Amino acid sequence: MRKKLPGIMATAVVFTFTISSFAQTDKQISQKNVSENGQPSLITFNEKSTYKGSDAQKVFKEQLGLKDSQSFAKIKTQSDKQGYTHEKFQLYEQGIKVEFANYTLHSKDGKLVSMNGEFYDIENVKTTPKLSSQEAFNRALSYTHATEYLWEKPQDAIAMDYEKPKGELVLLPAMEEQGEIRTTDKVRLAYKFDIYATKPLSRGDLYIDAETGKALFYNATIKHLNDNVHARKSSSANADKNISASKMAIVAANAATRYSGTQTIQTTLSGSSYILSDTSRGLGVQTYNSARTATYPTTNFSDADNNWTAAEYNNTNKDNGALDAHWGAEKTYDYWSTVHSRNSFDDAGAKIKSYVHYNLVAAGYSSNNNAFWNGSVMTYGDGTGTGGFDILTSLDVAGHEIGHAVCTYTANLAYQKESGAMNEAFSDIWAACIEYHSAPTKSIWLVGEDIERRSGHVALRSMSDPNAEGQPDTYGGTYWINVNCTPTNNNDQCGVHTNSGVLNHWFYILSVGKTGTNDLGNAYNVTGITLDKAEKIAFRLESEYLGANSTYANARTFGIQSAIELYGAGSAEVIATTNAFYAVGVGAAYSGSTDTVAPSAPTSLAASGTTGTTTNLTWTASTDNVAVTGYDIYQGTTLKGSSATTSYTVTGLTASTAYTFSVKAKDAAGNVSASSSTVNVTTTTAGITYCASQGNSTADERISKVVFGTINNTSTGTTGYENYTAISTNAARGTAYTITITPVWTSTTYNEGYAVFIDYNQDGDFSDSGETVWTKAASKTTPVTGSITIPATATLGTTRLRVSMKYNAIPTSCEAFSYGQVEDYSINITASGAVVEESITGIAETVETARFALYPNPVESELNISISESNGYTYRITNTLGQQLSSGELYGNPIDVSKLATGIYLIELNNGSKKIVKKFAKK
Repeated sequence: MRKKLPGIMATAVVFTFTISSFAQTDKQISQKNVSENGQPSLITFNEKSTYKGSDAQKVFKEQLGLKDSQSFAKIKTQSDKQGYTHEKFQLYEQGIKVEFANYTLHSKDGKLVSMNGEFYDIENVKTTPKLSSQEAFNRALSYTHATEYLWEKPQDAIAMDYEKPKGELVLLPAMEEQGEIRTTDKVRLAYKFDIYATKPLSRGDLYIDAETGKALFYNATIKHLNDNVHARKSSSANADKNISASKMAIVAANAATRYSGTQTIQTTLSGSSYILSDTSRGLGVQTYNSARTATYPTTNFSDADNNWTAAEYNNTNKDNGALDAHWGAEKTYDYWSTVHSRNSFDDAGAKIKSYVHYNLVAAGYSSNNNAFWNGSVMTYGDGTGTGGFDILTSLDVAGHEIGHAVCTYTANLAYQKESGAMNEAFSDIWAACIEYHSAPTKSIWLVGEDIERRSGHVALRSMSDPNAEGQPDTYGGTYWINVNCTPTNNNDQCGVHTNSGVLNHWFYILSVGKTGTNDLGNAYNVTGITLDKAEKIAFRLESEYLGANSTYANARTFGIQSAIELYGAGSAEVIATTNAFYAVGVGAAYSGSTDTVAPSAPTSLAASGTTGTTTNLTWTASTDNVAVTGYDIYQGTTLKGSSATTSYTVTGLTASTAYTFSVKAKDAAGNVSASSSTVNVTTTTAGITYCASQGNSTADERISKVVFGTINNTSTGTTGYENYTAISTNAARGTAYTITITPVWTSTTYNEGYAVFIDYNQDGDFSDSGETVWTKAASKTTPVTGSITIPATATLGTTRLRVSMKYNAIPTSCEAFSYGQVEDYSINITASGAVVEESITGIAETVETARFALYPNPVESELNISISESNGYTYRITNTLGQQLSSGELYGNPIDVSKLATGIYLIELNNGSKKIVKKFAKK
């Protein structure tokens, strides 16, 4: 039997071997992890490996010892942005499926990189049943003890796409019982039935021994928000049944939700009313009204004017909860689509159906304090209010429950013990991620805080402090439920809703970092990698590596492997992933080789937006053999501060004073780079006040956009004067720059005159010779463009740039006029130096190959770079003038280009020895 605390450590250490362990048998292997039954759970291959991605049957025979009676059938193939192809296979013994026995091959550039899964070395298996399918079904009904089943309610069965089960004959591996560990490969011939009972409510796969009729295993499909709490306009006014699709049109609407304020939702015009139906996402998102019955009707929530107000829906029936459910389903779809490129929970666009006002009491529960995914749809109870929950339709509940559906179509973690706890944890993780992306002002590390109405509780669960809500933050620690038990509903399938706290806390620590000592007495110090990176590791772990019966030890092994594939071996992300597991008591701390390589020196240090007391520093990111963890900023030789990004705002400076700044990079091992070049800054004179200038009305025309140097500002302000001095650009003496001003008219197009002013001597006015730098007579031209050359006599440092647009005349610098607009910006005058100009036309572009690709092109918001060995590359993006607009390190994540204006740009990738150049178009 596995001991309570050391067991997880033993799994990680005893069953993990390096290449030296296998040097006599297979020199192609760099690492091999073995599960408790002695079969490989993960094999990674080294550079000497000759296996190709197409060598499936060969590698199964040589690495798993596949017998002649066994075969693997491919069930899924998918590729990812990192260039990997993942092929999942199902094991069959004498033509009968071996339940849970899936193996996945991971290849890149046609070469097999790793393989993982569950395998069973089966001997002397019986494949002829003694019981008929009907006899086994009768045993299943006897075991279930229900008084009513879904197949007896045809209308609801159709809504769930459910049929009375016929029974599938499978080979079921011996599941853990009464504390036993699965150390053998014994399997039993069994019938598998999807039993959906409606009174009392339950749904799950029930396995009946095909020889004895014994119930072997129950894998719950209905997964509740919290088993520890287990135990509108009127419906008639909102009923719209059998809607004709030909009369429908999708429309955006404002919805006063119960928990998230007014949000934009998509509805459908059906006849003369609007319903909560969105056909713009996958095969649709639709929200129905169960009207406090234990049924799944096609009754819609509807509204006459498509303005779903609080006055109408914040009623005693809690109908505004339906607006949360609908918006939450839409945001959940958007999260999976935008962040993980997944089309709904099944990656095939499956329709997301939500049923609100479902009566759990009528379905056999003690209260309505629950919500659940039933294998087909979302189901929400109304709660009981004080002492329980409010209606359970909050954003994180929607994300949590639909997350169970995602798990079904990926890892399909069995709903018991450690695998079940991780099933629950992943749903909490996705709930937090969805809040982070769609409602970042919420408490993303609390689960169910919006619906919580119990005294002494702030939420159902806390991912940042699991102990606060009775969950463990350490494997085997305080509140841990012993998994050496027989799973039942009464013990929450051996604590799936409790032990999930361990993986929840791992994700929290991985995202934001934490220092402390866990319940095992182990001190840890983890540097967070941000939620944006952590969510990618977590989903790769769930979607590509975990299997039905995975344990926390497996999660550690596969989580580290996922981080390696995403960010590189020895990277800061791999270190953090390993140490976050160590922090929650799963496995050892990171013990990679000592890093003695310092990062490269930061380059292109520049100052902008300088005032009398502050200046903004920016620089190009350094590179490192592992990862740069931050930068130290020096004022002369004195450390001024630190930054985790490539920018820093220096404060506390003195007016009219010269300063010198430099930057050094550092990594996780404490290595520090050489210093960047220095930048000299002179702060402005204290108390400069510029004259007022404005248009008295922008009702008919205003400035829509200003482009000058790196200033690229789409103006949304509608007052006669807009202060954009927080937006700045560097401009070198003796260099010519293009200015582009775009007007916008409400209806009629009028003649507009323009003038641009720069306070070159920084004396607080635009009246000196040459400070009216460009004018254009009134015209209807759009946009207008001119050239401005910075004089050699201009004072170094930050000063004011004023842009004016006036109806039918050229404006002056200090003027109030009837129609038009004035905008002020900042400009940092630097020493002479020509802007690097590389013509976009005639550039020798790198040809895209299987090892390099840039997509989509044209691009709208995120530019993806697929390149072998992406670590070590830096990138920079330039415009048609050769001016650098952005730069950074290429980590395998998409590059955000959403702020670029429509046009053609150039991206250059460089790793010191290779340079890749490619044009792209911004839509």
